[in-house]
Amino acid sequence: MTDGHHVDQTSAEPSLSPALLERVLTKLGLNKQPAPDLAGLNTVYAAVCGGIPFDNIQKRIWLRTKRKKPVTGGDPNEFFENWVRHGTGGTCWPTSGGMYALARALGFNARRIAGSVIVPNYPSGANHGSVLVTLGGHEYVFDFTFGSFKIPKLVPGQTTSTETGIHNVEIMPLDGGGWELLFFMGWSTTPLPFRYEQEHDPVDHAFFLDRNDRASRVGFFNDTLLFRRRFADSIVTIGRGKKRVIAPDGTMTKTDLTTAQRDALLIHELGLSEEIVARIPPDIEDGIAPF
Repeated sequence: MTDGHHVDQTSAEPSLSPALLERVLTKLGLNKQPAPDLAGLNTVYAAVCGGIPFDNIQKRIWLRTKRKKPVTGGDPNEFFENWVRHGTGGTCWPTSGGMYALARALGFNARRIAGSVIVPNYPSGANHGSVLVTLGGHEYVFDFTFGSFKIPKLVPGQTTSTETGIHNVEIMPLDGGGWELLFFMGWSTTPLPFRYEQEHDPVDHAFFLDRNDRASRVGFFNDTLLFRRRFADSIVTIGRGKKRVIAPDGTMTKTDLTTAQRDALLIHELGLSEEIVARIPPDIEDGIAPF
């Protein structure tokens, strides 16, 4: 790779060890392995939506290093070890890599895909990694970022909705084929579109590693802290010195935070380790951020 970055992680297909899988399921609150059926898929999807945050903490810590090692999170074993130990999650490429490995370890027929989240002034074309699961002749979107708690189902030619309130996901067919998905990230009450790209279905582990590396050089998640955690009745986002909370009725409240207040909130209410919170770098002044 260029720009002093190296993707030297193996591009061979990664898998979760049985011991790590057991630890992950335990932390998710699942006392037994879900069956590889629709009920099991919904059970594990709801658990990851509510249990794993979308954040850039490990990435921002890595960006402060000399970057001799690959950007963090490309290996799903590393991703889940960090979550089990410290409570951190990741952005789309690490989390979707983790979700793919988790789905496969649980016996589901999963594949990696990529498409575009349509954001003004941000380049489209495989800017978001995702996962599809084929089950009983149907396809489901096993994407932690979308966070709907109920697994979104693809129905060719039909608009579908998870009908899960503030976590709702709606999928619409596009003229000429393909589909677009609307979801809420949590720091805004305006939905974002994710557009499926046939040319990136499927993609492999090496593709995810490459895109994760590219995102370490340009993107919304490199300069300032961003932490989002979903709960059944709220979405909590921490960043830029504020706490944002979306309530069940869809309204947002904002609260100013000192660094000490932020750190206490991350540790005592949002599940991060003291060790990892102490390592969060300061925001880059005037840095790029999604809000």
